[in-house]
Amino acid sequence: MRIRIFCLLLLASTAIFTCCSSDEEEELIGNWVTLGSFDGSARGDATGFVIGDTAYICLGYNANAKALRDLWRYNPSDKTWKQRADFPGEPRYAAVSFSAGGKAYVGLGYDGKTVLKDFWEYDPKTNRWDSVTSEFPGVARYYAVGEAIGNKGYVGTGYDGGSTLKDFYSFTPGATPGSGTWAPISSYEGSKRSGASVFVINNFMYLLGGTANDGYPTDMQKYDPGRDAWEKVLDLRNTDLTSDDDKYDNIPRAYASTFVINNKGYITLGQKSMALSSTYEYDPASNIWLERTSFSRATRSYAVSLSLKNRGFVMTGRSGSSTRFDDFFEFFPSLENNTYDD
Repeated sequence: MRIRIFCLLLLASTAIFTCCSSDEEEELIGNWVTLGSFDGSARGDATGFVIGDTAYICLGYNANAKALRDLWRYNPSDKTWKQRADFPGEPRYAAVSFSAGGKAYVGLGYDGKTVLKDFWEYDPKTNRWDSVTSEFPGVARYYAVGEAIGNKGYVGTGYDGGSTLKDFYSFTPGATPGSGTWAPISSYEGSKRSGASVFVINNFMYLLGGTANDGYPTDMQKYDPGRDAWEKVLDLRNTDLTSDDDKYDNIPRAYASTFVINNKGYITLGQKSMALSSTYEYDPASNIWLERTSFSRATRSYAVSLSLKNRGFVMTGRSGSSTRFDDFFEFFPSLENNTYDD
């Protein structure tokens, strides 16, 4: 299988590798390991967050299209799941979440009839939910993205039931339960989108993918919270590659899974006209994407992905209109692929 690499800059010297692909046949690096099953019911379109050394998954909807409100905690030290207090708002799916200041914030989404815009705060110390008193300043939406940088959360893009969106907002938690303030941040130059992907490396937020106007945006944006400024760092269109390398067109995708390991970002699963299993690694130091071993089990979209203790996890998800998953995987980027770990 070929190793294929995306480069942003085409170097002038022919003695140096250029925006490039290597024809050397090698096995792709990276190993997917099955960790068993998530203890809750199979679901798609759930959301997840990390607080300290533990991971959480909540909401989503099951094979009967029933929206859910349960919350589950995963402890990686003993590999156990424990159910926690149910989400008190309307059961929903395609919500967004982030963690900041030792608490999690979950909101937006769709309950099957209504597009929602409320947010709730979860405190793991008390196992308690509180309504966020400050109203989200944007329109109600689902399939938005959410991430945290430092002690602030960031939420943006999504679909309001009629249009895709590109506005972004920051949230600063307050000192008392449910308190905090929302503020608009600058908007990136690029397409509105729903079902996009984000990850944070070195206090920069990277945004890519999603779907807009029946297409798949090819720009990759970086947000610097210190300057409140966006910068386009890559255009993932396949303009400088041969037809043999058209697989690169699949880096931009919608409803994908992302995580960060060793200051590198990973994207896998999702869809672009069809379901995808390919996995790619992004190195911000070199601004390069490298193909890694494809996801080795049932292809899916709308899965939960988490970065926890410098490890990357993918769980749940759905395929088609009725297939939901409850399986659970970890990706090891530096190991050779071992199919016996499936």
